[in-house]
Amino acid sequence: MELQVLLSRLENAGYHPQISGNRDSNCDMIHIRILTEGQRHFEETTLYLTSTGLMPEADNRQIFTLFCYGEEIDFSRYRESSFTVVYFGAGIRQAELFNMTLENLTELQQITAGMHILANALFSGNGLQYLVDTASHLFGNPIYVVDLQNKYLAMSAGIVPDDDFFREESASGYISEKGIRSIRVNKVDEKVRGADTAYYFVNSLVKKGMLVDAVHIQGVEVGHVMMLESEHPFREYDPDFFHRFGKLVSMELQKNSAYSRNKGVMYSYFLADLLKNPRQNVSDIKERLKLLGYSLKETFYIVAIPPVSHSFSDLKLEVILEHLKQIFAGSIYVIYEDTIVFLISRDMDQNLSEYEISQLSEYLTANRLKAGISNFYQHLEDTPRFYRQAIDSVHLGLKLKDSAPIYYYSDYYLFQMLELYEKEDSEIRFLIHPGLMKLYFYDQEKNTDFMVTLREYLTHPGQPAKIAENLHIHKNTLLYRMGKIKEITDCDFIEGEDFMNFNLSVRIMRYLGMIE
Repeated sequence: MELQVLLSRLENAGYHPQISGNRDSNCDMIHIRILTEGQRHFEETTLYLTSTGLMPEADNRQIFTLFCYGEEIDFSRYRESSFTVVYFGAGIRQAELFNMTLENLTELQQITAGMHILANALFSGNGLQYLVDTASHLFGNPIYVVDLQNKYLAMSAGIVPDDDFFREESASGYISEKGIRSIRVNKVDEKVRGADTAYYFVNSLVKKGMLVDAVHIQGVEVGHVMMLESEHPFREYDPDFFHRFGKLVSMELQKNSAYSRNKGVMYSYFLADLLKNPRQNVSDIKERLKLLGYSLKETFYIVAIPPVSHSFSDLKLEVILEHLKQIFAGSIYVIYEDTIVFLISRDMDQNLSEYEISQLSEYLTANRLKAGISNFYQHLEDTPRFYRQAIDSVHLGLKLKDSAPIYYYSDYYLFQMLELYEKEDSEIRFLIHPGLMKLYFYDQEKNTDFMVTLREYLTHPGQPAKIAENLHIHKNTLLYRMGKIKEITDCDFIEGEDFMNFNLSVRIMRYLGMIE
């Protein structure tokens, strides 16, 4: 058991020891021994128990861990020691400390023996299902592995719960709609991400406990492992054991060729070539794709995930790419300029579906990524221009501090126009409508929020009930505010041109950071 895990368990049990010396040590503790007087040699994996009267010299350069008890001494002299000193105070007896530590180390030995069996299963070459079946036999409860598309990648064959709900899911191969709703309502995914080990909760649909842990590859969340408390109650060390099993599942998934860049490389070549050389013969590209079995539709979109605020390793890009391929099935993709790019082809009457957008949004949110989506276009040779649209939408969305995971270029083209204008004339603030500037200064001077009211009015014209509801005010209050706003801005907001001018001015102010 890692030292830090052991200390965390002791803290949960009500012990609050004082720690001195090496605070970075996190070695696995395998043995426990009573320190003997005058002892000179120490093992890093052995936990030594001693009274404060038999402490070793502070300048001992060996790395090891001491659990000590007895009368308090001056521990400041151990501040720079190579070994770790954990003092439990004068109120604990040697027997209590020994028994409590031994109990935890015994659990470690059980985990270690189980991990040895699971490691053999991992390296047997028999695949994910064999690994899951082996784990289910060790834990004595059914185990499931699902990806972020709610598809079961594996479920234990030996132990099947006697429950209609799980039988239905087993038959379909996917988590049911009812199950997905329950996960979202109870925010299970968020709680799993916030836990430092496997997360326990009671599944209200089957009235049984579950352990859930996230599976990561190179820091990117790719799925979950779940265990149902159906055959017998979980043991105290099961969360830690199951967390370690999740890491083996990650290793097994990395062996899968699906996470390799080679798959689909022919289509990827054409997209990369199109982005680099837009002036080439597009009809030839279409014909070559058709020969390879890929038929383009009438319209196209570009979805791009650029390296936002951090750089990606090749493997990390591959894992992300693999999941997007499941969302945008049948689309052409490439990693270009350290950016994942998807060329999505649709019929004229087809848009990106709600399912695709919701799946993309959930995956991006889970892994703190951002994506840009271009406007649709019809001519393949325009692909580089619309690739820039997708990239620019992310750039502008981040600049404006929008929290959404997906940025549509159609929402940001005005801001790009302002960005281009700003390169010619740095004083774009002078383009703001004078009436809006008066309202802005009035709010600052009088500490009012008429700007907020006007923005809602411009966003929902002719919908006073909705505006009042969004602002949490009475309709009469809204009428009063709008009367005051019209007086300050000297505008009646009757003509469509008034709405256009003030909407544009609001966007200029937002672009300049004057308002959020």
